[in-house]
Amino acid sequence: MPEGPDYYEVLGVARDADADTIRKAFRRLARQHHPDVNPEDPQAAERFKRVGEAYAVLGDPQKRAQYDRYGHVGDGGFSPGDVDFDVFGDLSQVFQAFFGGGGGGARRRRNGPRPGDDLGYEIVLTLEEVVTGLEREVSYNRLTACPECYGTGAAAGSSPQRCATCAGHGEVRQNRRTMFGYTTVVTACPDCGGAGEQIKEPCRRCRGRGQVPEDVTRSVRVPAGVEDGMRLRVTGGGNSGAQGGPDGDLWLLMRVRPHEVFQREGTDVACEVAVSFTQAALGATLTVPGLLQPQRLTIPAGTQTGTVFRLGGRGIPSTRNPNIRGDEFVAVRVVTPTVVTPEERALLRRLAELQHEAVDDGDAPPPAQPVGSEDDEDSGIFGKLRSWLKF
Repeated sequence: MPEGPDYYEVLGVARDADADTIRKAFRRLARQHHPDVNPEDPQAAERFKRVGEAYAVLGDPQKRAQYDRYGHVGDGGFSPGDVDFDVFGDLSQVFQAFFGGGGGGARRRRNGPRPGDDLGYEIVLTLEEVVTGLEREVSYNRLTACPECYGTGAAAGSSPQRCATCAGHGEVRQNRRTMFGYTTVVTACPDCGGAGEQIKEPCRRCRGRGQVPEDVTRSVRVPAGVEDGMRLRVTGGGNSGAQGGPDGDLWLLMRVRPHEVFQREGTDVACEVAVSFTQAALGATLTVPGLLQPQRLTIPAGTQTGTVFRLGGRGIPSTRNPNIRGDEFVAVRVVTPTVVTPEERALLRRLAELQHEAVDDGDAPPPAQPVGSEDDEDSGIFGKLRSWLKF
């Protein structure tokens, strides 16, 4: 085996290391030993070159296999001609970390059209407003093109001048020496900040920014069926663009207040109603809550606690098709009276006799204390519906 560095030791990895481990080791050591990071260390360039050599071999499966078998690449060990420089694709990320750009790469000029920033606005709705949809006025502050300089940032009678340092390109190029020779590094112009032009006489109103704040009030349409957390876009409602760029957008964030009666799931709503023992036993027609108006619900005789009734099409409209609405689910809870009159007690005793049921005659020991009930569950109405309906 020819004398030379052990590339595995150079990268500090085991001989069975996978490709990802080798790549991470190379990137870490390349950053650590780059000459620009160690300007006062004359050996840094040599270490950086050796790290690159090691990765050029171990980062290529074919060259690594040859190195593992023969201890070298080619007939006479490693040489620059043996390296496929495609292996050094990761070096562009290393160069970006140090120089802010890759060799010869071009940055987009900042003096071209630039879109305006997007803005956000929160709208709070009730569940009833969600059902119908609504028009609402929103007031907010945005940046708009300065009316005095028309967005140029220059005072009246003047105009932005081309930057002499970068000749209007917005970027400067520097040649730097690397292990591969000289490479061109592109950075933003330090004098114009990448704009490509300088304002010698700034506008008094906007102070050269080209934009001024503006209070805006506009009417927006909130469609029926929106959900909490949904965002709606108002095109062009954000900050104005620069240099002829498009305006940003206004994003409306929907917040729906919790309802005191209904719980919502998608386009469906659910509520719970209490019925008396006699109503459940004999059946009844009830007036139950509705989203926009009370609804009529007929329950049959013998209705039990937990029975769920569906009122089709009484829910929330779909945002995709307002003609399609969800359903309203009504869960029945039979309420046992806690206080009864003597006459009611007598009637209940007579009912118990007819049904051959044993009831307290007044001489029984103190009743046991309840330890829980359905009301203790913090699962919400839809949680109870799933439990009752077994879905």
